Amino acid sequence: MQIRLLIGIFSIFTCILLFVLIRNYIGAMNIYELPEISPYELAKPSDLDHIALPDWLDRLSGQNEREFIYPASELQVKLLYANNAKNNTKEVFRVSVGVINDYQFFCINQVFGAHNIEYSYYKIGENIWLVVAIEDENYLRSVLEKLKHYAINYTLSKA
Repeated sequence: MQIRLLIGIFSIFTCILLFVLIRNYIGAMNIYELPEISPYELAKPSDLDHIALPDWLDRLSGQNEREFIYPASELQVKLLYANNAKNNTKEVFRVSVGVINDYQFFCINQVFGAHNIEYSYYKIGENIWLVVAIEDENYLRSVLEKLKHYAINYTLSKA
């Protein structure tokens, strides 16, 4: 009998507790209001005329396209020691190719590379000068004649 009485009191207490919690929850839900959200509207075609493009985009669109980009500058250094310099029978020539674009410089590099001619270059103002060390001047002239195919004019002189 005591167990039934305890179960009854526990049940009544649990029901009262649930009633109070549910009542407070409903009261809290009535106080809270959802914010009003308007649907997103896309821009109308008439508004597109007034959109200003960023400055960097204007500069980028005005640039000329390049057909290729060099990944990095290339530098080769060869040290000649005193005993190696005496055995060197190569003559040094300077070749002026004037003002050239990137494609023409690429062509020079490919032609000289195909004929195993090592060279270096320097720039004075806008003019490019090539420094070539080679044993046979006639061979160099024949290779330089191939540059005319790429519209590259040159002048050859001994250093």
